[in-house]
Amino acid sequence: MNSPRSLSALEDRVRLVRVRIFFGHANGNMLSIMVGAVLMIVVLHGGGVAMPTLVAWGLLVGVASAGVSLFERHVARVGISGDNCRRLARIRIGLGAGIALFYGLAGFLLPAPAPTQDTFLFIILSSIVTIGALGYAVMPSYYITLDLVSLFLLTAHFVRQHLLSRDSYYLLLITVAIVWQVLVLVKARRASKTAIEAIVLNERLQDEIEQHRQTREAIRQMALHDELTGLGNRRYFEESIRRALSRAARDGTRFGLLAVDMNQFKPINDCHGHATGDAVLKIVAERLLGGIRSGDFCARMGGDEFSIIVAGVTSEADVVDVAAKVHALLAQPVRLGDLVLATSASVGWAVYPEDGRNVAELLSVADRRMYGRKQVCNDQTTTIDA
Repeated sequence: MNSPRSLSALEDRVRLVRVRIFFGHANGNMLSIMVGAVLMIVVLHGGGVAMPTLVAWGLLVGVASAGVSLFERHVARVGISGDNCRRLARIRIGLGAGIALFYGLAGFLLPAPAPTQDTFLFIILSSIVTIGALGYAVMPSYYITLDLVSLFLLTAHFVRQHLLSRDSYYLLLITVAIVWQVLVLVKARRASKTAIEAIVLNERLQDEIEQHRQTREAIRQMALHDELTGLGNRRYFEESIRRALSRAARDGTRFGLLAVDMNQFKPINDCHGHATGDAVLKIVAERLLGGIRSGDFCARMGGDEFSIIVAGVTSEADVVDVAAKVHALLAQPVRLGDLVLATSASVGWAVYPEDGRNVAELLSVADRRMYGRKQVCNDQTTTIDA
């Protein structure tokens, strides 16, 4: 069951997607707005509106449209994010409402009742609102605002004209305007509900996909990593060294393999308990990870045995240097609270292709050298040389 916090996050993402779709549809829409303005000027001129009034009205619409275009460029420059999507949408809706307001007031510019011109104004404005309802289904507040400040005002103009002229034709226009608005808004709301539900469904699907991906990653993490140390396990090592072999054979490069075995580790378990032994192994793993390069790979093969794949070497000396560094790191005492434990490790090495061309050969050479170092170990101290 979704928690309130997860539901809130889903709502935020849905809102962001809706706003981005809204701006995507609105971008470049000013051309159609200007075409509508030209048609309205023609209709108003036919109804006897003075040319200076029409020029002033057209300039106001043009300035408002230019403001919208500049704002859309600003949005494209800054981008739409979860932090600013609400504010940007409110500003864009407000700017659109300003243009719609000029459209809605256009009928009041007619000096006398003009049924023909008012009919054409209704056709133009109802078309704009209908297109808005279809094009901006993901943002109901936008097309509802367009309707309120354009068609609603035009309907009020029809009422005024009817009261002035007592012409029954205006009653017909009022009735058609109201019925049309109701029908369009009802249909638009259904379309909006479907569009928004589709976005919600898609976001939930993305969540499920991400959860499945994380689950697969977690399963892979458990399958390929040692539970105690977090290092790769034997299976992961086998996959990694096969890839290293394939890459080296293809590119004609070298890589090194280190076999690491802790010296005198059993007495730690016997004297201080397995919990202490596990703590020591975790510290050993941390030191190994800190001592290798980002392109190298370290795995716990089992017990107190580790293997390291040393990538990008040019000679045997490079591998020996890494082996010496690992030996020095693991020779440092381990401190667990007040307990100080002397530790050391035997490190063997092998180089592809000089010491072997497959996994078995490389492991055999590295193990042989490692056990040779272990035999000459004296007081948990090992010497690494070429």
